[in-house]
Amino acid sequence: MLFEAFDRSRTIDGRLLASPATIEKGVPMVDGAEVGGRPRSVTIAATLMTVVAVGYLADAVAVAAGAAAFPDRVREALNASEVDPRAFDALKPVASALPYVAALITAVAALVLLGIAASVRAGHFAGRIIAWTAIGLSLMCSFCGLGQAGTPAFSGIAYVSAFSSDASGTNTFVQRLPAAYPPAYRYLSGGFALFAMLALIVVVLLLARPSANRFFRPVSQLAPPPATHYLGGSAPAPVAGAARPTDDQISQLSVLVRQHQRGELTDEEFVAARQQLLGGP
Repeated sequence: MLFEAFDRSRTIDGRLLASPATIEKGVPMVDGAEVGGRPRSVTIAATLMTVVAVGYLADAVAVAAGAAAFPDRVREALNASEVDPRAFDALKPVASALPYVAALITAVAALVLLGIAASVRAGHFAGRIIAWTAIGLSLMCSFCGLGQAGTPAFSGIAYVSAFSSDASGTNTFVQRLPAAYPPAYRYLSGGFALFAMLALIVVVLLLARPSANRFFRPVSQLAPPPATHYLGGSAPAPVAGAARPTDDQISQLSVLVRQHQRGELTDEEFVAARQQLLGGP
């Protein structure tokens, strides 16, 4: 069992790594922090990604809810422009489908972000790499929308356009998706999108902290040593005056325990890795 293998590492240099109450609950501790638990920075990062994902889903629902009226608003804006109104005949199929496509892309982005948050919360090394990549792409889309449509919302990069020529020259019409929605949507979606940009930047910084690096650090799978049998059925007591483990060794020990709890290390592999780390029998 975990705590049988962890028993000899329970006290280091007189410091209690796991209190009796903690052991009864099955939660190992290191200097008052959970050995197998997540750093606070990782927990906050996963929570922020979840909040942003929920906001994306709400935005997708709002865009889909107003999709039916979008073509009529495009027609009104086209009639008010200098472009030939007959251009709407070619524009109508695109205007009818665009809001649904934008809502679908936003919903997929939300579901992907929820999956990444779960992966980060579970401590998967690849989850952090994917999180940085996905956040980078999301921020690029937000900056594009902010620069082109004045809003960082995903829907800001969706638009329809048309042009016509007459004696005065070529006339161009461009209608961004948010501009054809009610002001309440534009303000709410734009405000949340700004919050999402800041939140995702914070997530990137949190996942780069040293505590997160230790949490996501991969540990090589070590081959178990030959089984050792002790007379009387119990291992000898730790030798007094043994070398004092460093703080880094304690941090690495916490990673080993966390991987053992997730099933990435067997009991034998955990014991072998702990013995190699601490340099003891």
